[in-house]
This record gives sequence, C-alpha cells and structure tokens, in this order.
Amino acid sequence: MLDWAEFEERIEAGMKAGHVPGFALAIVRDQEVIYAEGFGFTAIDGDETGLPVTPQTLFRIGSITKPLTGTAIMRLVEAGRLDLDQPVRTYVPWLTFSEKGAVDTVTLRMLMSHTAGLVTAAGYYGGRDPSGLETFIREAIPRAPLVAPPGKLHSYSNLGLCIVGYIAQVVSGKPYADLMEDLVFEPLEMQRTTFDPTVAMTYPLAQSHTLDEDGVHVEHKYADNVGHYPAGFAISTVLDLANWTIMQLNEGRFAGAQVLSPGSVAEMQRPHADLYTPNGAGYGLALGTRTYKGVRRAGHNGAINAFFSTLDMIPASKVAVMTLSNRADEAFPVGKIVEGILDRLLDLPETAPEPPPVAPDRSRWPAYAGSYIGDARGLVTVQIEGDQLVLERDGKSIALHALRDDLYFGQEADSEERVSVGFVPEEAGPTQYIMLNAAPCKRVEQDSSPDADVAAWQAYVGQYRLPFDTVTVRLEDGTLFVHTQAQNEEVQLTPLGGRRFSTKYGLIEFQVDENDTVTGLRVANAVTFPRVEADE
Repeated sequence: MLDWAEFEERIEAGMKAGHVPGFALAIVRDQEVIYAEGFGFTAIDGDETGLPVTPQTLFRIGSITKPLTGTAIMRLVEAGRLDLDQPVRTYVPWLTFSEKGAVDTVTLRMLMSHTAGLVTAAGYYGGRDPSGLETFIREAIPRAPLVAPPGKLHSYSNLGLCIVGYIAQVVSGKPYADLMEDLVFEPLEMQRTTFDPTVAMTYPLAQSHTLDEDGVHVEHKYADNVGHYPAGFAISTVLDLANWTIMQLNEGRFAGAQVLSPGSVAEMQRPHADLYTPNGAGYGLALGTRTYKGVRRAGHNGAINAFFSTLDMIPASKVAVMTLSNRADEAFPVGKIVEGILDRLLDLPETAPEPPPVAPDRSRWPAYAGSYIGDARGLVTVQIEGDQLVLERDGKSIALHALRDDLYFGQEADSEERVSVGFVPEEAGPTQYIMLNAAPCKRVEQDSSPDADVAAWQAYVGQYRLPFDTVTVRLEDGTLFVHTQAQNEEVQLTPLGGRRFSTKYGLIEFQVDENDTVTGLRVANAVTFPRVEADE
C-alpha cells in the first residue's frame, strides 16, 4: 500500500515547484473511494488566497467532459433513440460538412472515436444561451476543414463531440446541459457537477491561474462557451468523477442501479482507433486506451485555460485515479504521480519491458518516403538514408526502428523524448498519411524554398494573448521567432508559404481581416490568439 504521508509530501513539493495553487485527488477501488484529499487553495492572487481545496471543490475538467457526454449517448443508444452506425444526417438532416458526401458517411461511432476526420478546434469564450450549441453547429461545422477522409484515421476533434452533444439534444428534446443532468449527473449522484458557472459559484470553486515574474495570479476571465459544452466545459469534483468511474469499473452499475449495460461499458473502453504508438494507444468511444506495464488502462485528460485534469482506470483491477488542478506546470508531473499510485496499488514493476524492434519490411520504404504536414506537428520529412529510415524534424535527424510493418519509433540524440511514426495503410501507391506521436500528418509536395516575403513579416511582429498565455513574435535577420510565456520558450518559424509557418508546436497561421490587418495567430488549427497592443 501507499505511504500516504510520503505521497502527500511529494504532491506538496511538486505543487510548490510548479507554482500550482490547488490540487485535488481521489482513488477508487471497486465500489469505494479509498482516498480523497485536497491540497492548496482555490485561488492565489498576490497576497490574497481563496478557500482550502477539498475533494468537494469544483474545477473545470476540460476534455474529461467527453466520456461524460459519451455516457449520455450510450444511454440513448440503449433506449433505441440513437444508432452508433447511422449517418449523422439521419438525426440532423440539415447538417453539412466542408467536403461533399462526408455527412452521408460520418457516424456517431466515428465522432466519438475521433475518426470522422475533423480538425481539433477549441473555443474558450462564447455565448451562454442554450441555443448557442445549435448556432455553433450550423455556423462552424460547414466551414471546418477535414484533415482526412471520414474513417481513415484518428484525428482528435472537439468539434466532433460538439456534434455528438447536439445530436443528443435533438433526439432528447432537451438542452444539452439539462439532458446531461437527467442521464448522467443525477443517476450517478454527481451532485455538484454542472455546466453553469452561476451554479458552480455557489459552491467552493477553483479558479484558473497564470504565472509571471510577479508570481501566480487568478485569470479574471472564466472560460464559458455553450457551443463547446459537450467537448470540454463540465465543472466537477474528484468525488463526483469517482462515482462515474465506479460505474465504469463495475459493468455499468452504481449504487445498486444499472446505469449502463455491461456491453455499453465494454464498447466505450474498447479501442476503435489506432494511434500508432509503442504502448498500443488507441481511442474507444469518448475514452482513451493504452497498455501500461502489461495492464490495460482507460481514461482521459482534460485541459482548459490553465486547468488540468486526469482520469485513469485499470478496469481489470477495478482501480481508478482522478486529479484536478487549477494550474498546469511541467515541474509538477501529475502523470508521474498517478503512475506511482497505480504502481504501488497494483504492485506493478518499476519499469515496463520495451517492445522489441522487428526486422523492417524495406520494400515498403519507398511508399513511406516524403514530406508530411500536420496541424499539431508541423512539417516533417521521412527519407531513406542508406539502410536506414530517417525522420527529419525541426532540423534534427532521427533514425527510425520498426515495431511492426507500419509502426516505427526513434529517439532524438541527447533527449529522452521518443518519437513514434505510424504509416496509415493505403490500398496502393505512396502513403498519404502518417501518425506522428499520435497526431495525423498529410503528405505534401514540399517546396524546398517557398517564397518568403520577409518585408511582409514585419506586420506579424507583436503580442498575441489569451488569458492563459501570451505569445510574442519577433523578427531578427530575416527570421521569425515566437515565444510562449506559458512554456517560457522561444522557437524559430519555418515558412511554408503565405501566412503559414511550421514550429514544434505545429502549424502557425497569421490571421488577417478584409483590410489585410493582422488580427490574430492561430496555433495547430485549434486556438486563435488575438493580437493585442503592447500596453494592453
């Protein structure tokens, strides 16, 4: 068993090193919460502090909302109101996608497993009226580009879960937040979980924080956007989330009631998409899956503004761990803490055996070679150098070794970071898509020297800001650099032509209005940072 005192000391030391104001954690075994504790404060702003965090403190949980939405969908499937494999147009006849014919192919199963081909996209701020979800689906989805044909590969997408939540709203005849209360929160006794900040604020509520040279401060703008509620906007506690995991660990039963059938629980936890990683990562129905030290692990992480959350289950052992924090920082490695808990509770080995390399099928290499570009990964090149397959990324060359015919891994020199490259199969011809560290990249005919309008780049120089981060762009000797305050790191931008650039953070594209005035900076086709004046 865990030495709780030593374990808590480790948490408190990590919070101090990472400037994390508040943290809550709960551990479930079978049908019981065996540990629940809060650390730190709901808010720290200068000399002012909020309430002490407890297991009942509310936090934004980000994308852990997705498995909650998935639970509602599976209940509607069991009630005969929905079919996972019917085209979504069956439920929303007016729905359209940016590519012709996609709406006749995309299903709820694809949307819930992130295989519909939609971009990631995230919108932290928007309207609060319940009609906003339909408005968002009508306005945003037809304009959203597809990164791959539906069903081709896994491409994590908040938009997909927004569509899922809207379909549940349509067939139930209730606003999404209300149906979640009826189908999920009430049956699982998640008494404080809500989507409404005006309800959340009547309980102890953690605030998101930023860090600057003066210390930690509250972000005095609370994320809220009803159009994205199904993907990432629930507000919950570790004890409420513990109830959800008890249901998942016990074949759908909670407090003597059958909330989901065993088959529905198994379907959520079963991999429906391959992420092409050495640890066998996949994605089920609104749940991530992977192998950890020989055991199957299912769960989800969440991030919104500076909030960070984790939910991990070991279904075979009926053990789950969930954490909530109001600021994320690499100096406070929540994932390592969770794994330390699992290791001790399940008596797992200190290290997991590495999957052994296999002899590569070199006959496939010519089809693999080429340049690929992805929203989340930027530009990379796969090439053959003698008797070695090599990945070129950010000016670095990484030798690749086969784990299976379509999956390779490598490691940067003088770095602990491992790189996984999966080659998505084609019936014939060159590979069109790779999965680089579980993110999709598409083959491109790369111009080795795209036109660089350095004179125009001066207009990009300046600051771009959201409450959780400030991005600064500067130009020096004909090269653009971008600095992110949250990571405290500056990286070089590689031009791809037009207003698009490649970085280690993925694609960056500068946004302009009808007057060609630079208005924002979009990162990884997901989040847009509005431009601000230097003194704002």
